[in-house]
Amino acid sequence: MGWRVAGSILQLHEQLQEAAPAAAPTTKGGRVDPNEWGTVSDAAHSSTSDHTPHDFPGWGTQIVTAGDFPNRPDLGLDAHRVLDDIRRSRDERVKYGISNDQMFSSYPTSAYPAWTWRPYNPTDPRRDKHLTHGHLSVVGDARADGTQPWKCLGGLAQAIDGDDEMGASFGPVQILPTGSGPTSLAIPPVQAGLADPRKVWLNIGADMNGGKAAVRIWASNGGKPASWHAVGGGQGLHVIESGEIYSIELDKGDRLLSVTRWGIDAKGNPIAPDEAGATVYGGSLSACFERM
Repeated sequence: MGWRVAGSILQLHEQLQEAAPAAAPTTKGGRVDPNEWGTVSDAAHSSTSDHTPHDFPGWGTQIVTAGDFPNRPDLGLDAHRVLDDIRRSRDERVKYGISNDQMFSSYPTSAYPAWTWRPYNPTDPRRDKHLTHGHLSVVGDARADGTQPWKCLGGLAQAIDGDDEMGASFGPVQILPTGSGPTSLAIPPVQAGLADPRKVWLNIGADMNGGKAAVRIWASNGGKPASWHAVGGGQGLHVIESGEIYSIELDKGDRLLSVTRWGIDAKGNPIAPDEAGATVYGGSLSACFERM
């Protein structure tokens, strides 16, 4: 008996191709790479990958439970937006999604709650950052064969519960500790024309650890080549009091943020964390985004 693909993955592909026909797979005209609509794995994938057919006792044998689709906003298919819609829908078929070097899962990890975007395997420099395509894995049981429409681009209801949850806020995301590198946050483009013209504020909060926290925040428009700028002017350095919510408006077009913990000197000013006399905030720092 040969392998097959979970019904929910086939439903997602059909739904996205209908909603964004210019991004549908084709070998004529070369609009997109047909491989970006992948299901079953090639030799480059691990045997543990959800793209590899597996047996699931009580459900079936040789079933692929993952699907890829292109990230082509220029052709009407924004992979990160699709996955963020699915994330917010809390669909019971979801295992995890990956896009723009971030991932979320329907289960919590030691550092992140369920259904929260987090850095994707940041300690592995060989990882595929999933910038050209999105990835969705579904659960390994009969729910994954459900073919009800996904609540995302091309779904029967493009807005969840009749409203856009991002109208209030989305997040939170934990800011990595010093020594782990910057926290990279991919977001829908700020003030993206007719698609979403609203302004966006980044809100960062420090817990009850006491003292002050310093962060450096830079933003990119996500282009090739990327154009980076300091958020809030200057060097993008900001000091946050414990228990305080620090809000800063993002610039139009921002879609990727890099947030790094910095140190505080004896006068309370931000300095590089490796400078002599630097005190680095050791408590929890988290960020969320508010659209209005």
